[in-house]
This record gives sequence, structure tokens and C-alpha cells, in this order.
Amino acid sequence: MPRVSVLLPVYNCEKYIKETLDSVLTQTFSDFELIIIDDCSTDNTVDIIKSFKDSRISFIQKEKNSGYTDSLNYGIDIAEGEYIARMDGDDVCAISRFEKQVNFLDNNPEVMLCGTSIQVIGTDNVLRHPQSHEEIKVKLCFGTAFCHPSVMGRKEVFKENNYNKDFEPAEDYELWTRLVFKGRLANIDEILLFYRAHSGQISNTKKDIQHKAVSVCRKKMLDKLNLQAYFSEQEISKVVIDSNPTTLQDCKLGLSIFNFLKNSNKQEFKIYDIALFDKKIESLKISFLRKYFTKKKILKIASILFFLRELTIHEFLNVCKNMMKKSKKNKEIIFE
Repeated sequence: MPRVSVLLPVYNCEKYIKETLDSVLTQTFSDFELIIIDDCSTDNTVDIIKSFKDSRISFIQKEKNSGYTDSLNYGIDIAEGEYIARMDGDDVCAISRFEKQVNFLDNNPEVMLCGTSIQVIGTDNVLRHPQSHEEIKVKLCFGTAFCHPSVMGRKEVFKENNYNKDFEPAEDYELWTRLVFKGRLANIDEILLFYRAHSGQISNTKKDIQHKAVSVCRKKMLDKLNLQAYFSEQEISKVVIDSNPTTLQDCKLGLSIFNFLKNSNKQEFKIYDIALFDKKIESLKISFLRKYFTKKKILKIASILFFLRELTIHEFLNVCKNMMKKSKKNKEIIFE
């Protein structure tokens, strides 16, 4: 039995698949099987894969195109390794990625799954997700906390918690929002994957569908604090999902929701680490109010008085700082 099963679903990635496979097959940790599942590619992807002669490769060609999530779940069903590592057909592994993730999971038996930091290929952009479980838990309320193709986890975790096809192409985020309440998750603060950003990615071609799926996941995380019992779907979307205040009434609604979330977590449910959650909510609140001010050329005295009443001195100064930047850019802000 191999220690690691690498799941690599592919579809029309002839430009990148050779570099991807080279980075997997030359890992310093070699005790793995590489399960490649092709979803009926129409370019030269299959020919390139077949040119590799390595006994660790198991290549499966699906009879019909059924999507990325089906490929992942099928790969999980047939995986034999103790750990399952994810990989995409356009990314590149650091040479010691598997070795370091296996060592981390061996040394931290309480952790079900770990991701890594990543660097965007061709740029200096580095994305680092939170490392600790409690930080990950808070971040998942507002977005993903992992780079999906960097993840490695225990096989039984994936087998007991398959990806949900209804959430494709946000099936990974939906899975994390379930797993975070079943055991401990982590990220390794080291660049072990090089991520390729290009126009053909699902995150670009199915952006609207992904946004809707992500919105459902965020609301599910926040409703653990009973949010939907007090605010409508439309109100929650305006503040938490779209974050697009256009009126003073929107600002009042936003402050109500942010304050409710903090108080509900602190006084009643205590689901999220209180200090981390409060800090995140305060950051979102200031960002939300700044968006309101960036759209305003005329500020009514009533608005200023409202913010003086509702914000702390520190928060109000942050908003004022944003107003000063805006006045320099737009020459003037009119008060009336």
C-alpha cells in the first residue's frame, strides 16, 4: 500500500500537464500512487499523460464528461494510500511538498487535513492562509481558508466526507465548512505549491455560479450564530455577501448585523474564538463603512453624527482617514 494517493483530475490541460506531472513524479517523497482521471479531454492531454512511463501512475479515462467533483469522488473511492493529496493539472509542486506534508500529519495526529502557502506562477504574489484551527474556522465564515490543490489529508476523512457536487465549482469550500466542525485543520506556512492563474480556470469561466455557491456556504457558517432568525436573506446578502452599502440605512443595517454576530458568538453560542472573531468583524465593519464613503461626494451632518454615535473613536478616525484620502483624490467633499 502506498502511503499517499495523489488525486489529479484533468480536462484539456495540454499546455501545463507535462510540467505538473514532472513536479509530482520527482518528489523527494516517492511512496505514492498517482491517480489521474481524465474527464473526456478534447486536446492532447491524454497523449501527453500516456507518454509518461511510471508504475506509480494509474490513468483512468471516463466514458463521458461528468465534471470535476465526480472525478474527485471516484478517485477517493479507489485511493489506497493512508493520505490523500490533491493536485490540479495546471499547478506545480515544490520538490519536497509531499515529504513535508506527510511529516506534518505524522507528527500531528489530531490534524485531519493540512494545506500550504502558495505562490502564483510568474509573479511574486504569495498567498498565506491561517495556520491554526481556530483562525481557519473564523476565516471560513467569510471565504476559503485553503488552496485546494495544496491540500493533503487522511484518507478516512475524505471517504467519510465526499465532495458535494451541488456546490461545484465551490465544492472544496463547502467541504471545509463541514470538516472544520468535525476535527482540526491546519496550514503549513511554507510555499509548497506554485499556482497557475489563467483565463481558462473554472474560477474564471464559472464565476457567477461559484459566487452563488460560496454565498450559501458563508450564510451556513454565520447562521450557526442564529443570524437568519433576526435578519432576512436580502439583508444578510447586502451586508455579508455583497458588502455594498449605498445609503445611510445600509450602514445602519451593516452595523446591526456586525454587532449581532459579535454578541451572539460572545454571549450565547461561543462557536468561534471570541478574540479572533471580534477582530475579523471589526475589520469587516470598517471596510464596509469605507465603501459607503468612497461613493459619497456630499456628506450630510446627520450622517456624521450617526457615525460619531455608533463608532468607537478608533473606528471613527479610520473612517475619517478614508475621507481625507478621498478628498485629495476628488479635490473636495461637500458637507451639508
